[in-house]
Amino acid sequence: MDSPSCRGPFRLLGLLLWGAAAAMAWAGVSALRTHWSYQDFCDNPFLEVLGCLVVATAPLLLLTGGLAVGISRWNTGPWQGLFLYGVMVLLCMEASSAVLAHTSSCQRDWETHMLDNLLHQYGNQSDPKTKAVDQLQEELQCCGLHSYTDWRVIGHFSAPVSCCQKILNCTGAFNSSQLLYQEGCLPKLEQLRKVVLDYVFWCCVGALLLELFAALISGFLTRQSPLPDYHILDSSTFS
Repeated sequence: MDSPSCRGPFRLLGLLLWGAAAAMAWAGVSALRTHWSYQDFCDNPFLEVLGCLVVATAPLLLLTGGLAVGISRWNTGPWQGLFLYGVMVLLCMEASSAVLAHTSSCQRDWETHMLDNLLHQYGNQSDPKTKAVDQLQEELQCCGLHSYTDWRVIGHFSAPVSCCQKILNCTGAFNSSQLLYQEGCLPKLEQLRKVVLDYVFWCCVGALLLELFAALISGFLTRQSPLPDYHILDSSTFS
């Protein structure tokens, strides 16, 4: 495996693994940010576990990519053994992450119940729950559970100012509904979570396929490597 034709695939694998590390780090951070920002509306611990697991794979991908580049320059048995070991560990971590990303979701009824309770408790501006609702409506550009009319059903005489579009002189009055966000927060929150989980899932699948390819390439090139030139020693030499 000392020939340039054998070094090229490992160099390419190293670069691809570094790219996968960047993608996985971004995916993990996105999952953690989504969980921390909206855990008042869906306190799903699996989303946080998923984010931590995906973030943890990033440095291991960097290390494995560095080993691949090192093998392409200085071919040694221990380096290749560490590379294969890293790939096997990554395969397990990525498979677990993909399963979690595919199954981590909130029950719609539970999410609706939590959000509806927070809307009913809305009022005191110093209350963390009120601040959480305002943050949700401002960041997702939504209003109410399903629409701005939910605030009227609850008993409010106007929608919160956080429901206002980026327009001056908006007070949240229902008679100026064209100044309010028209979409509800529940479908937007579900859409955001789905986008993040889908991104994490496909990053895990892509990294998983890359690692399988790395294991196959490593095994194939190892098989093509010439065996050491052993010689039979004459026993008379030691007599």
